[in-house]
Amino acid sequence: MKLYYFKDPHGNFGDDLNPWLFGQLFPELLDDNEQDLLVGVGTLLNHRIPTANKVTVFGSGHGYGQLPAINDNWTFSCVRGPRTAKALGLSAETAITDAAMLTPLFFNESLEKRYQTSYMPHCHSALLGDWQYLCTQAGVHFIDPRQPFLQVFKEIKQSKHLITEAMHGAILADAFRVPWTPAKAYPHISEFKWQDWLDSVAVTAEFNFLPAVYRGDELFGFKDTVKHKIKRLLHNTPLWQNHWQEAPIARSSQQVVDSCASALQQLAAKQQMFLSDDDRLKQNTERLLAKATELRSRYAG
Repeated sequence: MKLYYFKDPHGNFGDDLNPWLFGQLFPELLDDNEQDLLVGVGTLLNHRIPTANKVTVFGSGHGYGQLPAINDNWTFSCVRGPRTAKALGLSAETAITDAAMLTPLFFNESLEKRYQTSYMPHCHSALLGDWQYLCTQAGVHFIDPRQPFLQVFKEIKQSKHLITEAMHGAILADAFRVPWTPAKAYPHISEFKWQDWLDSVAVTAEFNFLPAVYRGDELFGFKDTVKHKIKRLLHNTPLWQNHWQEAPIARSSQQVVDSCASALQQLAAKQQMFLSDDDRLKQNTERLLAKATELRSRYAG
């Protein structure tokens, strides 16, 4: 089977852990056969999945794009949660939880706590705003989701509390038994996929909203910066051309940045934390492992 997962050009630990996790879970099954796909960790169940003779789904979720064109060649070992199962017309038993929750079986390094509270933005949010600066202002540790996944694992385990916009931040924190708090600063965060996973671990939690902050043209050169400024001026005029690519949102004012840092500081002080029940975690882990055994047996046979 060839492992299918999303590869973010900027890096995203929740995607990048796939070869590591499934390489240990199914070491004898993975190869480069593109006609036999294993759909892994991520919000992958949409119309972008390549056509193949066999498609096996293990712990993936829906949440972006159109539903995939499912046929008799597809096998669902398990999906992320009940909302994915319902959207795809699968039985409720197919919904277990995100496969990334098996991570502690293969990453069990004992680490001392170094951070009282950490904050992890979504990988796209990390590009939009200077969250390193914001976290420093708020007095919390910044975890960059674009780092190598093993480093992200370590920093989560070294935290006493994780505030996270990245769903896989919460998933790994929960698996590592680190209390977590969901946050949302930008509209691109999918509430469907979050609720899908929350249902799978029987946790009721709502987003804590933070002001959206933007770098603007900070990471661009002089020519691009001038081009962006012109585009912003023309955007709502008759001169705007629909085929033009929109400019990045302008840099946030210092007042907005300060407001966001203050809101993050208050959220850290609030100490509103969540953690799934130990028995639920054990049950989900056992069910995932049973599905992994079934999958190995099917290929061995």
